[in-house]
Amino acid sequence: MLPNRCGLRPIVIAAIAALLAAGAPAGAQTSAPRRIVYLGTGPSESVRVCMNQLRTALQESGWSFDGQLALEWNDAGNDPTQLAPIARAIVASRPDVLLATEDMPNDALMKATQKLPIVVIGATNLHHVLDAQLRPLANVTGVSLGLNNQYAIKPVEVLLQAFPTARRIGLMENNDQPGHDDGGSVGPITAMVRQIGAELVRVKFSGEAGIAGAWDELARRKVDAVMIRPDASAFLGEHARQAQRVRLPAIAHNSWFATRHGGLLSYGSVGRVNMCGRGARYVDQLLRGRPVAKLPVEELYEAALVVNLDAAERLGVTLPPALIERANRLIRPGERALPPRADAENTR
Repeated sequence: MLPNRCGLRPIVIAAIAALLAAGAPAGAQTSAPRRIVYLGTGPSESVRVCMNQLRTALQESGWSFDGQLALEWNDAGNDPTQLAPIARAIVASRPDVLLATEDMPNDALMKATQKLPIVVIGATNLHHVLDAQLRPLANVTGVSLGLNNQYAIKPVEVLLQAFPTARRIGLMENNDQPGHDDGGSVGPITAMVRQIGAELVRVKFSGEAGIAGAWDELARRKVDAVMIRPDASAFLGEHARQAQRVRLPAIAHNSWFATRHGGLLSYGSVGRVNMCGRGARYVDQLLRGRPVAKLPVEELYEAALVVNLDAAERLGVTLPPALIERANRLIRPGERALPPRADAENTR
């Protein structure tokens, strides 16, 4: 566990695995475990599953569990203001590889170090640190879903198809999320909404405590449907609860919004199993001494449409039959979404 600095509570919230392999997989043990340290926004079951998949992939690559490698979990308890000091404390402890699955933690880690290698796995925006061939220009590489903005734009298309008569579309944004500003995908989203004669209503929140107030604001402004911009998976459950409370239909980019948290629609990420296995290859190469600059970022795009008809019934909305027919997964009335818990081993 890292030291409690500047009055912070202990920053290691959960240890995914205490001991893994280190050094050359077939070589001699080192005196201390080499450390892979993850930083997240808050507790997240989808990230727990991801870390377990990464751990398994490393083992399959030949790494042992003999006290040579440690995988540590740190998060900011859903308080983004704590990411920067936690990142600095992590960097000061000199781990071998840093991990992030979201923009906010990755941004904090990049500001804390320009030397230690960072591997990202997820819908992260890395355009500003890559060349045209996706080669790193900084100390970060990995597997990204966010390079082509599809995870921000495609869900809006689905939302407009689901509610063709909507005239006020809410856009839920995170004040603390890099990219949730006037750049990136906002222009295309605004153009799409205007094309059908509707208005885009942008509302922002800060931290999990601010989510309820943002949904109240959307309800007060009488929006017809809401797009939640790609954000920390730790916030998905609260968004789903608040959307149901104010009775606003919403879509998110992560399938767990609909499948585990009872949200209405999701279009985009269908899970991180494949991504995390691919991300493990980057960790493996870095531990073997390959420099970040020699490991181009891999861009993936996998998407699925999940339609939660149980949520639609609770919200009192009717979705177009054509949208229901094209769904990759349907949650039917009376069929409860999966409980929000990890089902993989070694999550404690």
